[in-house]
Amino acid sequence: MLKRLVSIVAVLSLLLVMAMTSVSAAVKPDGSADIMALYYRSAVAYLDISKDGDASVEAKLSGVPGTTTKTTIHLYLQRYKDGVWEDVDDWLSTGETVNRSLTKSKQVTKGYKYRAKASCYAYSGTKCEHVTKYSKEVIF
Repeated sequence: MLKRLVSIVAVLSLLLVMAMTSVSAAVKPDGSADIMALYYRSAVAYLDISKDGDASVEAKLSGVPGTTTKTTIHLYLQRYKDGVWEDVDDWLSTGETVNRSLTKSKQVTKGYKYRAKASCYAYSGTKCEHVTKYSKEVIF
């Protein structure tokens, strides 16, 4: 009887510890989940190419007010050529702000598929989180 009581108490203690431990996750449309970041709320990359070949490349990073102390975006315009993504151009923006956006434009060559890549960093003091986001792919 004592063994059974000890087993029940051990199981209940384990369940209590598991219930008190929380992990934030974002559920994607496909049902899978990503662990949520501590130092940023969102990061996105955009690409639009006009009929004249003017590519507008943009990235946005939103930090957590009161937590995020610095943000950095390294933005790339990439072209798919010979089976690999190559960098056409890149830009960097960094500073001690919670939110950051970076918008650039570049003339592109017809006959390729393009995308924007945003390599984003959110800092809290000396701690850092990194996330990479890609825009939709655009054929020009």
